[in-house]
Amino acid sequence: MYAPRPMRPLWPPRLKRDKPPKPERTEDARRQPRIPLTHHEILALAEPFTRRGRHVDLAGSDRLVRRIHFKPTEHSGTPDHPGALTETLVLENPGRQHFRLTRTLTDAAGRVAILRSDGPDPKLLIERVDAVDPRRQFPTLGGVCVACSYRVETDPDTDGGSNGKARLVLLRASTDLDGIGVDLDAQVGHGMPAEIRLLPTPQRTINPPEDLLAVLGWAWRSLRPIDRGWRAHLRIPAAEPARTPDVEAKLARTLEHLVATFGAQPADFHRTWLRQRWSASARRTLGLMAVASLLVIGPAILMFGAPEGSPLRLLSFLMPALLVMILVSRHESPNLKIPPLPRPLPGNAWESEQVHRDGLPEAGRRDPSVSR
Repeated sequence: MYAPRPMRPLWPPRLKRDKPPKPERTEDARRQPRIPLTHHEILALAEPFTRRGRHVDLAGSDRLVRRIHFKPTEHSGTPDHPGALTETLVLENPGRQHFRLTRTLTDAAGRVAILRSDGPDPKLLIERVDAVDPRRQFPTLGGVCVACSYRVETDPDTDGGSNGKARLVLLRASTDLDGIGVDLDAQVGHGMPAEIRLLPTPQRTINPPEDLLAVLGWAWRSLRPIDRGWRAHLRIPAAEPARTPDVEAKLARTLEHLVATFGAQPADFHRTWLRQRWSASARRTLGLMAVASLLVIGPAILMFGAPEGSPLRLLSFLMPALLVMILVSRHESPNLKIPPLPRPLPGNAWESEQVHRDGLPEAGRRDPSVSR
């Protein structure tokens, strides 16, 4: 006689063994061939590089992950750029018919600029990389030498040959302003703003106002504190080819502004940019005003007796959805706080604080000869 299987009681719950989490694998890792590079494959892949004076560094290469390192080469200086540059090439094969060539340039000051190119043929990759002048990645913007990292991108309508039209897409840029690191991160999604970071060294203490960059215009947002410094969003075009030239122009204007501002007294910033500071404060209230207006308009329509079935009454119920759509379309969170009024800056807003060799500021040190 058939008897149904008795149900297990809901309590206590069955204990399950905790299985170790599986390591996450990227898309390139999932497509990566499991066969290591052979000696003949390395010779075949390195042949176009050898013709151009690059030699394989077998000790630094990794056959298991299909990565070939080349020995460093030197680029001598020019009258306009007297310093020499050290170049390092890395060829990777993350997937079938997919190669990635990365050129890393380092100048005498330690600034690093990267150029990356992806494609199915290593010969075309080295041609595209060599077509970019190494000095092109160390331009002088706003009177400051900047290390710029790019990605070589080809038009989709080309056949991928060496004669195809290629352009540079700016990824990152970094420089140093007397102990204040300035980093620009343009590796963002479609329509998203870039990010500017001000990262002072431990030997430099600054207290910039929130509208330090916002006075330059609508594209520059207010500074917000982070762990190591401050950051601000920068509005840029959504796609190429207008994106990279616009970012480079705004970066040059930003650096020129920072050099002039940090080179003058903090009180001069308030006097010079007084009108722009008030405009920046007014722009920061737009998000709060938009949210407050949408929250007030809906109940106000019902309060003043909109007739049943009228479009205004329907609009009052759609206000929350309209508010969510506006916030999502902005690609950034609005400022819902009342911004502070522009005030004169203290005299030590961006002055260096004297630091002892052990890294502690002199103002916070205690004389060991004086007992407590």
